[in-house]
Amino acid sequence: MALLEVCLVNELPILGYLSAILKKPNAIVWLRPPYQKRVVTAIESALKGQITATFESRDIHDDDIPDFINQCEKVIKDYPEHEIVMNVTGGSRQHALLAAEVFKKADKEVILIDTEHSRVIDVKTGEFKTFQFNLTVNEYIALHGISMESGIRFDPEIGKRSALSFFFGNNLDRIVPFIDTYRDEWNNMGEEKQTCHWKIEDYHQRFVVNYEAEEKNMRFRFGPGENQKTIDIPNDNGDYLFNGGWLRELVFLRVHRSQYDDVRLNVRLARENIPEGVHCESMVDIAMMKGCNFYVFQCFSYPITRESYIELQAVHETVKLLHAKGFIFISHRPHHGFIERAHDAGLEVITGRRIANFNL
Repeated sequence: MALLEVCLVNELPILGYLSAILKKPNAIVWLRPPYQKRVVTAIESALKGQITATFESRDIHDDDIPDFINQCEKVIKDYPEHEIVMNVTGGSRQHALLAAEVFKKADKEVILIDTEHSRVIDVKTGEFKTFQFNLTVNEYIALHGISMESGIRFDPEIGKRSALSFFFGNNLDRIVPFIDTYRDEWNNMGEEKQTCHWKIEDYHQRFVVNYEAEEKNMRFRFGPGENQKTIDIPNDNGDYLFNGGWLRELVFLRVHRSQYDDVRLNVRLARENIPEGVHCESMVDIAMMKGCNFYVFQCFSYPITRESYIELQAVHETVKLLHAKGFIFISHRPHHGFIERAHDAGLEVITGRRIANFNL
């Protein structure tokens, strides 16, 4: 018998997409408010080529309970030759409860998807089945009707200099002031850089930077005594040292832990797809898809200024647009007002030694 899946729709497109991928129905009826048309369009677009199903949308209204019950009953009558499963994960709590009662009364299967624990719960019996769900960062972003123009999955060079990135993270109190001291000197050279030699040296640790202008190579020597390491960065070395590349790579290394996760560095969102009036940050430092959850990690490697607050608001808009969980990493001693603003926006702030030891 053909399978019909009935789905309540809310602003989280992953719920409808995930349900369709797991159940692979022959037909799907979306029960959605009129203002969720864009969500359904994005889900259907993402499902093309994934499953062969017909789609139908039926309007529901938040404040019309009799009409909603009537819509549920009408779906059952309109598909008499189908096995029916009702997915109540999306939509309001009121609609979920009402739909569950209607479909249980008709002896139809009712499910709830627990995205936090990757399991499908049978509402009638309370039994559940776990599932493994893999979705890439760009696929998740596309579910929101937005294209990802670029994003690095992994560059072997990041791994080669990982010891240096972790050295920075473990010695923030010494390295960050060093970077701030020489950043202007580097930037004031313009495009034609000159050979430079900078260093920090004390009894415990040594940190030396040599830039050879002719080779355009930056050599780092770092570490204690006889255990010093040497790492060369031939390209984009100024971006790594002075423009926060080390912090982005450090966070990327910390979250890039599991083969089942998809992590991207330097993610660029297509501005033409961003809804009108949304002033979000189109350059995301690190984005990650972990199970059914999406994360945004943004790095602040400069001293906090007025512009930092503007960027923070833009990051907040991006997190809201993509229904993500947002984290802010700050290399400098944080400004209390900045942290309060981040917390008010629902963003978690990571500073100091927590950066190099960060785990979700």
